[in-house]
Amino acid sequence: MTDAVSRSSVPDHWWSIVSSLRALFHRDLIARQTRRALNDLPDNLLRDVGLNRSEIDFVADSIASETSDPARDPHGQVNRSVEHLRAARRKADGMMRQLALRIGAVLIAAMPTLLTSTDIGQAQGTQIKRGQYLVTFGGCNDCHTPGYFFGKPDTARALSGSEVGFEIPGLGVFHGPNLTPDKDTGLGAWSADEIVAAITKGRRPDGRILAPIMPWHAFANLTRQDAYAIVAFLKSLPPVRNKVPGPFGPGETPTSFVMKIVPPEAVTTGDSAPQ
Repeated sequence: MTDAVSRSSVPDHWWSIVSSLRALFHRDLIARQTRRALNDLPDNLLRDVGLNRSEIDFVADSIASETSDPARDPHGQVNRSVEHLRAARRKADGMMRQLALRIGAVLIAAMPTLLTSTDIGQAQGTQIKRGQYLVTFGGCNDCHTPGYFFGKPDTARALSGSEVGFEIPGLGVFHGPNLTPDKDTGLGAWSADEIVAAITKGRRPDGRILAPIMPWHAFANLTRQDAYAIVAFLKSLPPVRNKVPGPFGPGETPTSFVMKIVPPEAVTTGDSAPQ
């Protein structure tokens, strides 16, 4: 009798061992697959799913534990019941379906962005090229690139500010400022809207109106798309640290080169200008 009981207990004993090993293997496999899938998601999609990247390991292990052993007792012992294992599989499948649906909904919502990322990059490149065309055709390099007025434009520092200022009678001397995205001496701290306001309205972020030599009255006719294309190009430039002199008021002495209009002698003596 004892021998019969002993022999009949062998299959159960081995079944419990096999079940435990299968559960452990299954749990590890699911944990690794879930961890890999979640790690592949971008941060913004993880946030939409309600996860932080630091929680991925915990979530993966929890899903794997529920998948392989949802009915374990408080002491963590493996339930050897076939029905419980089947119920666990059904529960796990439901959990995975819910998680898949939740993540899938996020992916579907983000699909236009994911699918058109290349198109967006191409559109940005097109916008920058359009801005470069407008800046070149608009003559911005003339007043804002070092060396231009000497016939030797410094292309390595293009649009980083001119060493030659314009004297405007009654107003002072003004140098073309640095248009590169340097935060200290250029436009790096300006928003796109602030740059557009300066180009089309002549208004700086601090409220000062630009000198009349800046042809913002003409640039006011730019379309919105063209104005922001110019901004996109300027922001794509390598930042160059270059603080231009001035501005200098009417009674101040300029510290750099000055370009000014000198009237003929007849005008300075009060005679009428020659016809």
